Amino acid sequence: MLAGLALYIKERGQTEVVEQIYDWQVSAFNALADPDLAIYNSLYSVMDEIPYIYDDINYFNEPGQKFHWPNLQDFQDYLLPPFLKDTSWERNGSLQWTLYEPLPEGEMQGSTMYLGTAGLLLGQGSFLLVIGHVHAGFTNTNAIVIWWNEKGLVDMPESGFRDSLILRGWREVVPYTGDQEVRKIYGE
Repeated sequence: MLAGLALYIKERGQTEVVEQIYDWQVSAFNALADPDLAIYNSLYSVMDEIPYIYDDINYFNEPGQKFHWPNLQDFQDYLLPPFLKDTSWERNGSLQWTLYEPLPEGEMQGSTMYLGTAGLLLGQGSFLLVIGHVHAGFTNTNAIVIWWNEKGLVDMPESGFRDSLILRGWREVVPYTGDQEVRKIYGE
């Protein structure tokens, strides 16, 4: 009976599944320290809300008025972490956020970026939220990616293109998902 139980545990027991990521990526679960992990979790939680806020603030634009992405004051008004300057923001290093919309005048497609840098905690990195905005027919498509840089103080990148960011030390943050946890517990 013990031999059967040992065989069962060997075959069906918990196995360590290592997520496959590229050199230019970083695992949110394994690599980020507490403050950076808290900021990442906030960004991951709100990143899908930002396009809705974009729609909301531009809904009543006058004809000819230029559409714009939410600025940092808009995030304060919408109480949106990690941009909201509250106790959590202070506890997680008080990152200084800036918005960059490198779109030519009249252009509605491209990358909008939010940079969080200059945190006050030792060893804290910087974050970049890149929103790639594309119009396809009558619909808008937003590819939203969270990037992390181990340097605590960085300048805003000139573009949100992946290769450009990688060359400047940015790494895409790969989320840890429930599916990965299920595979970890039950195997492939």
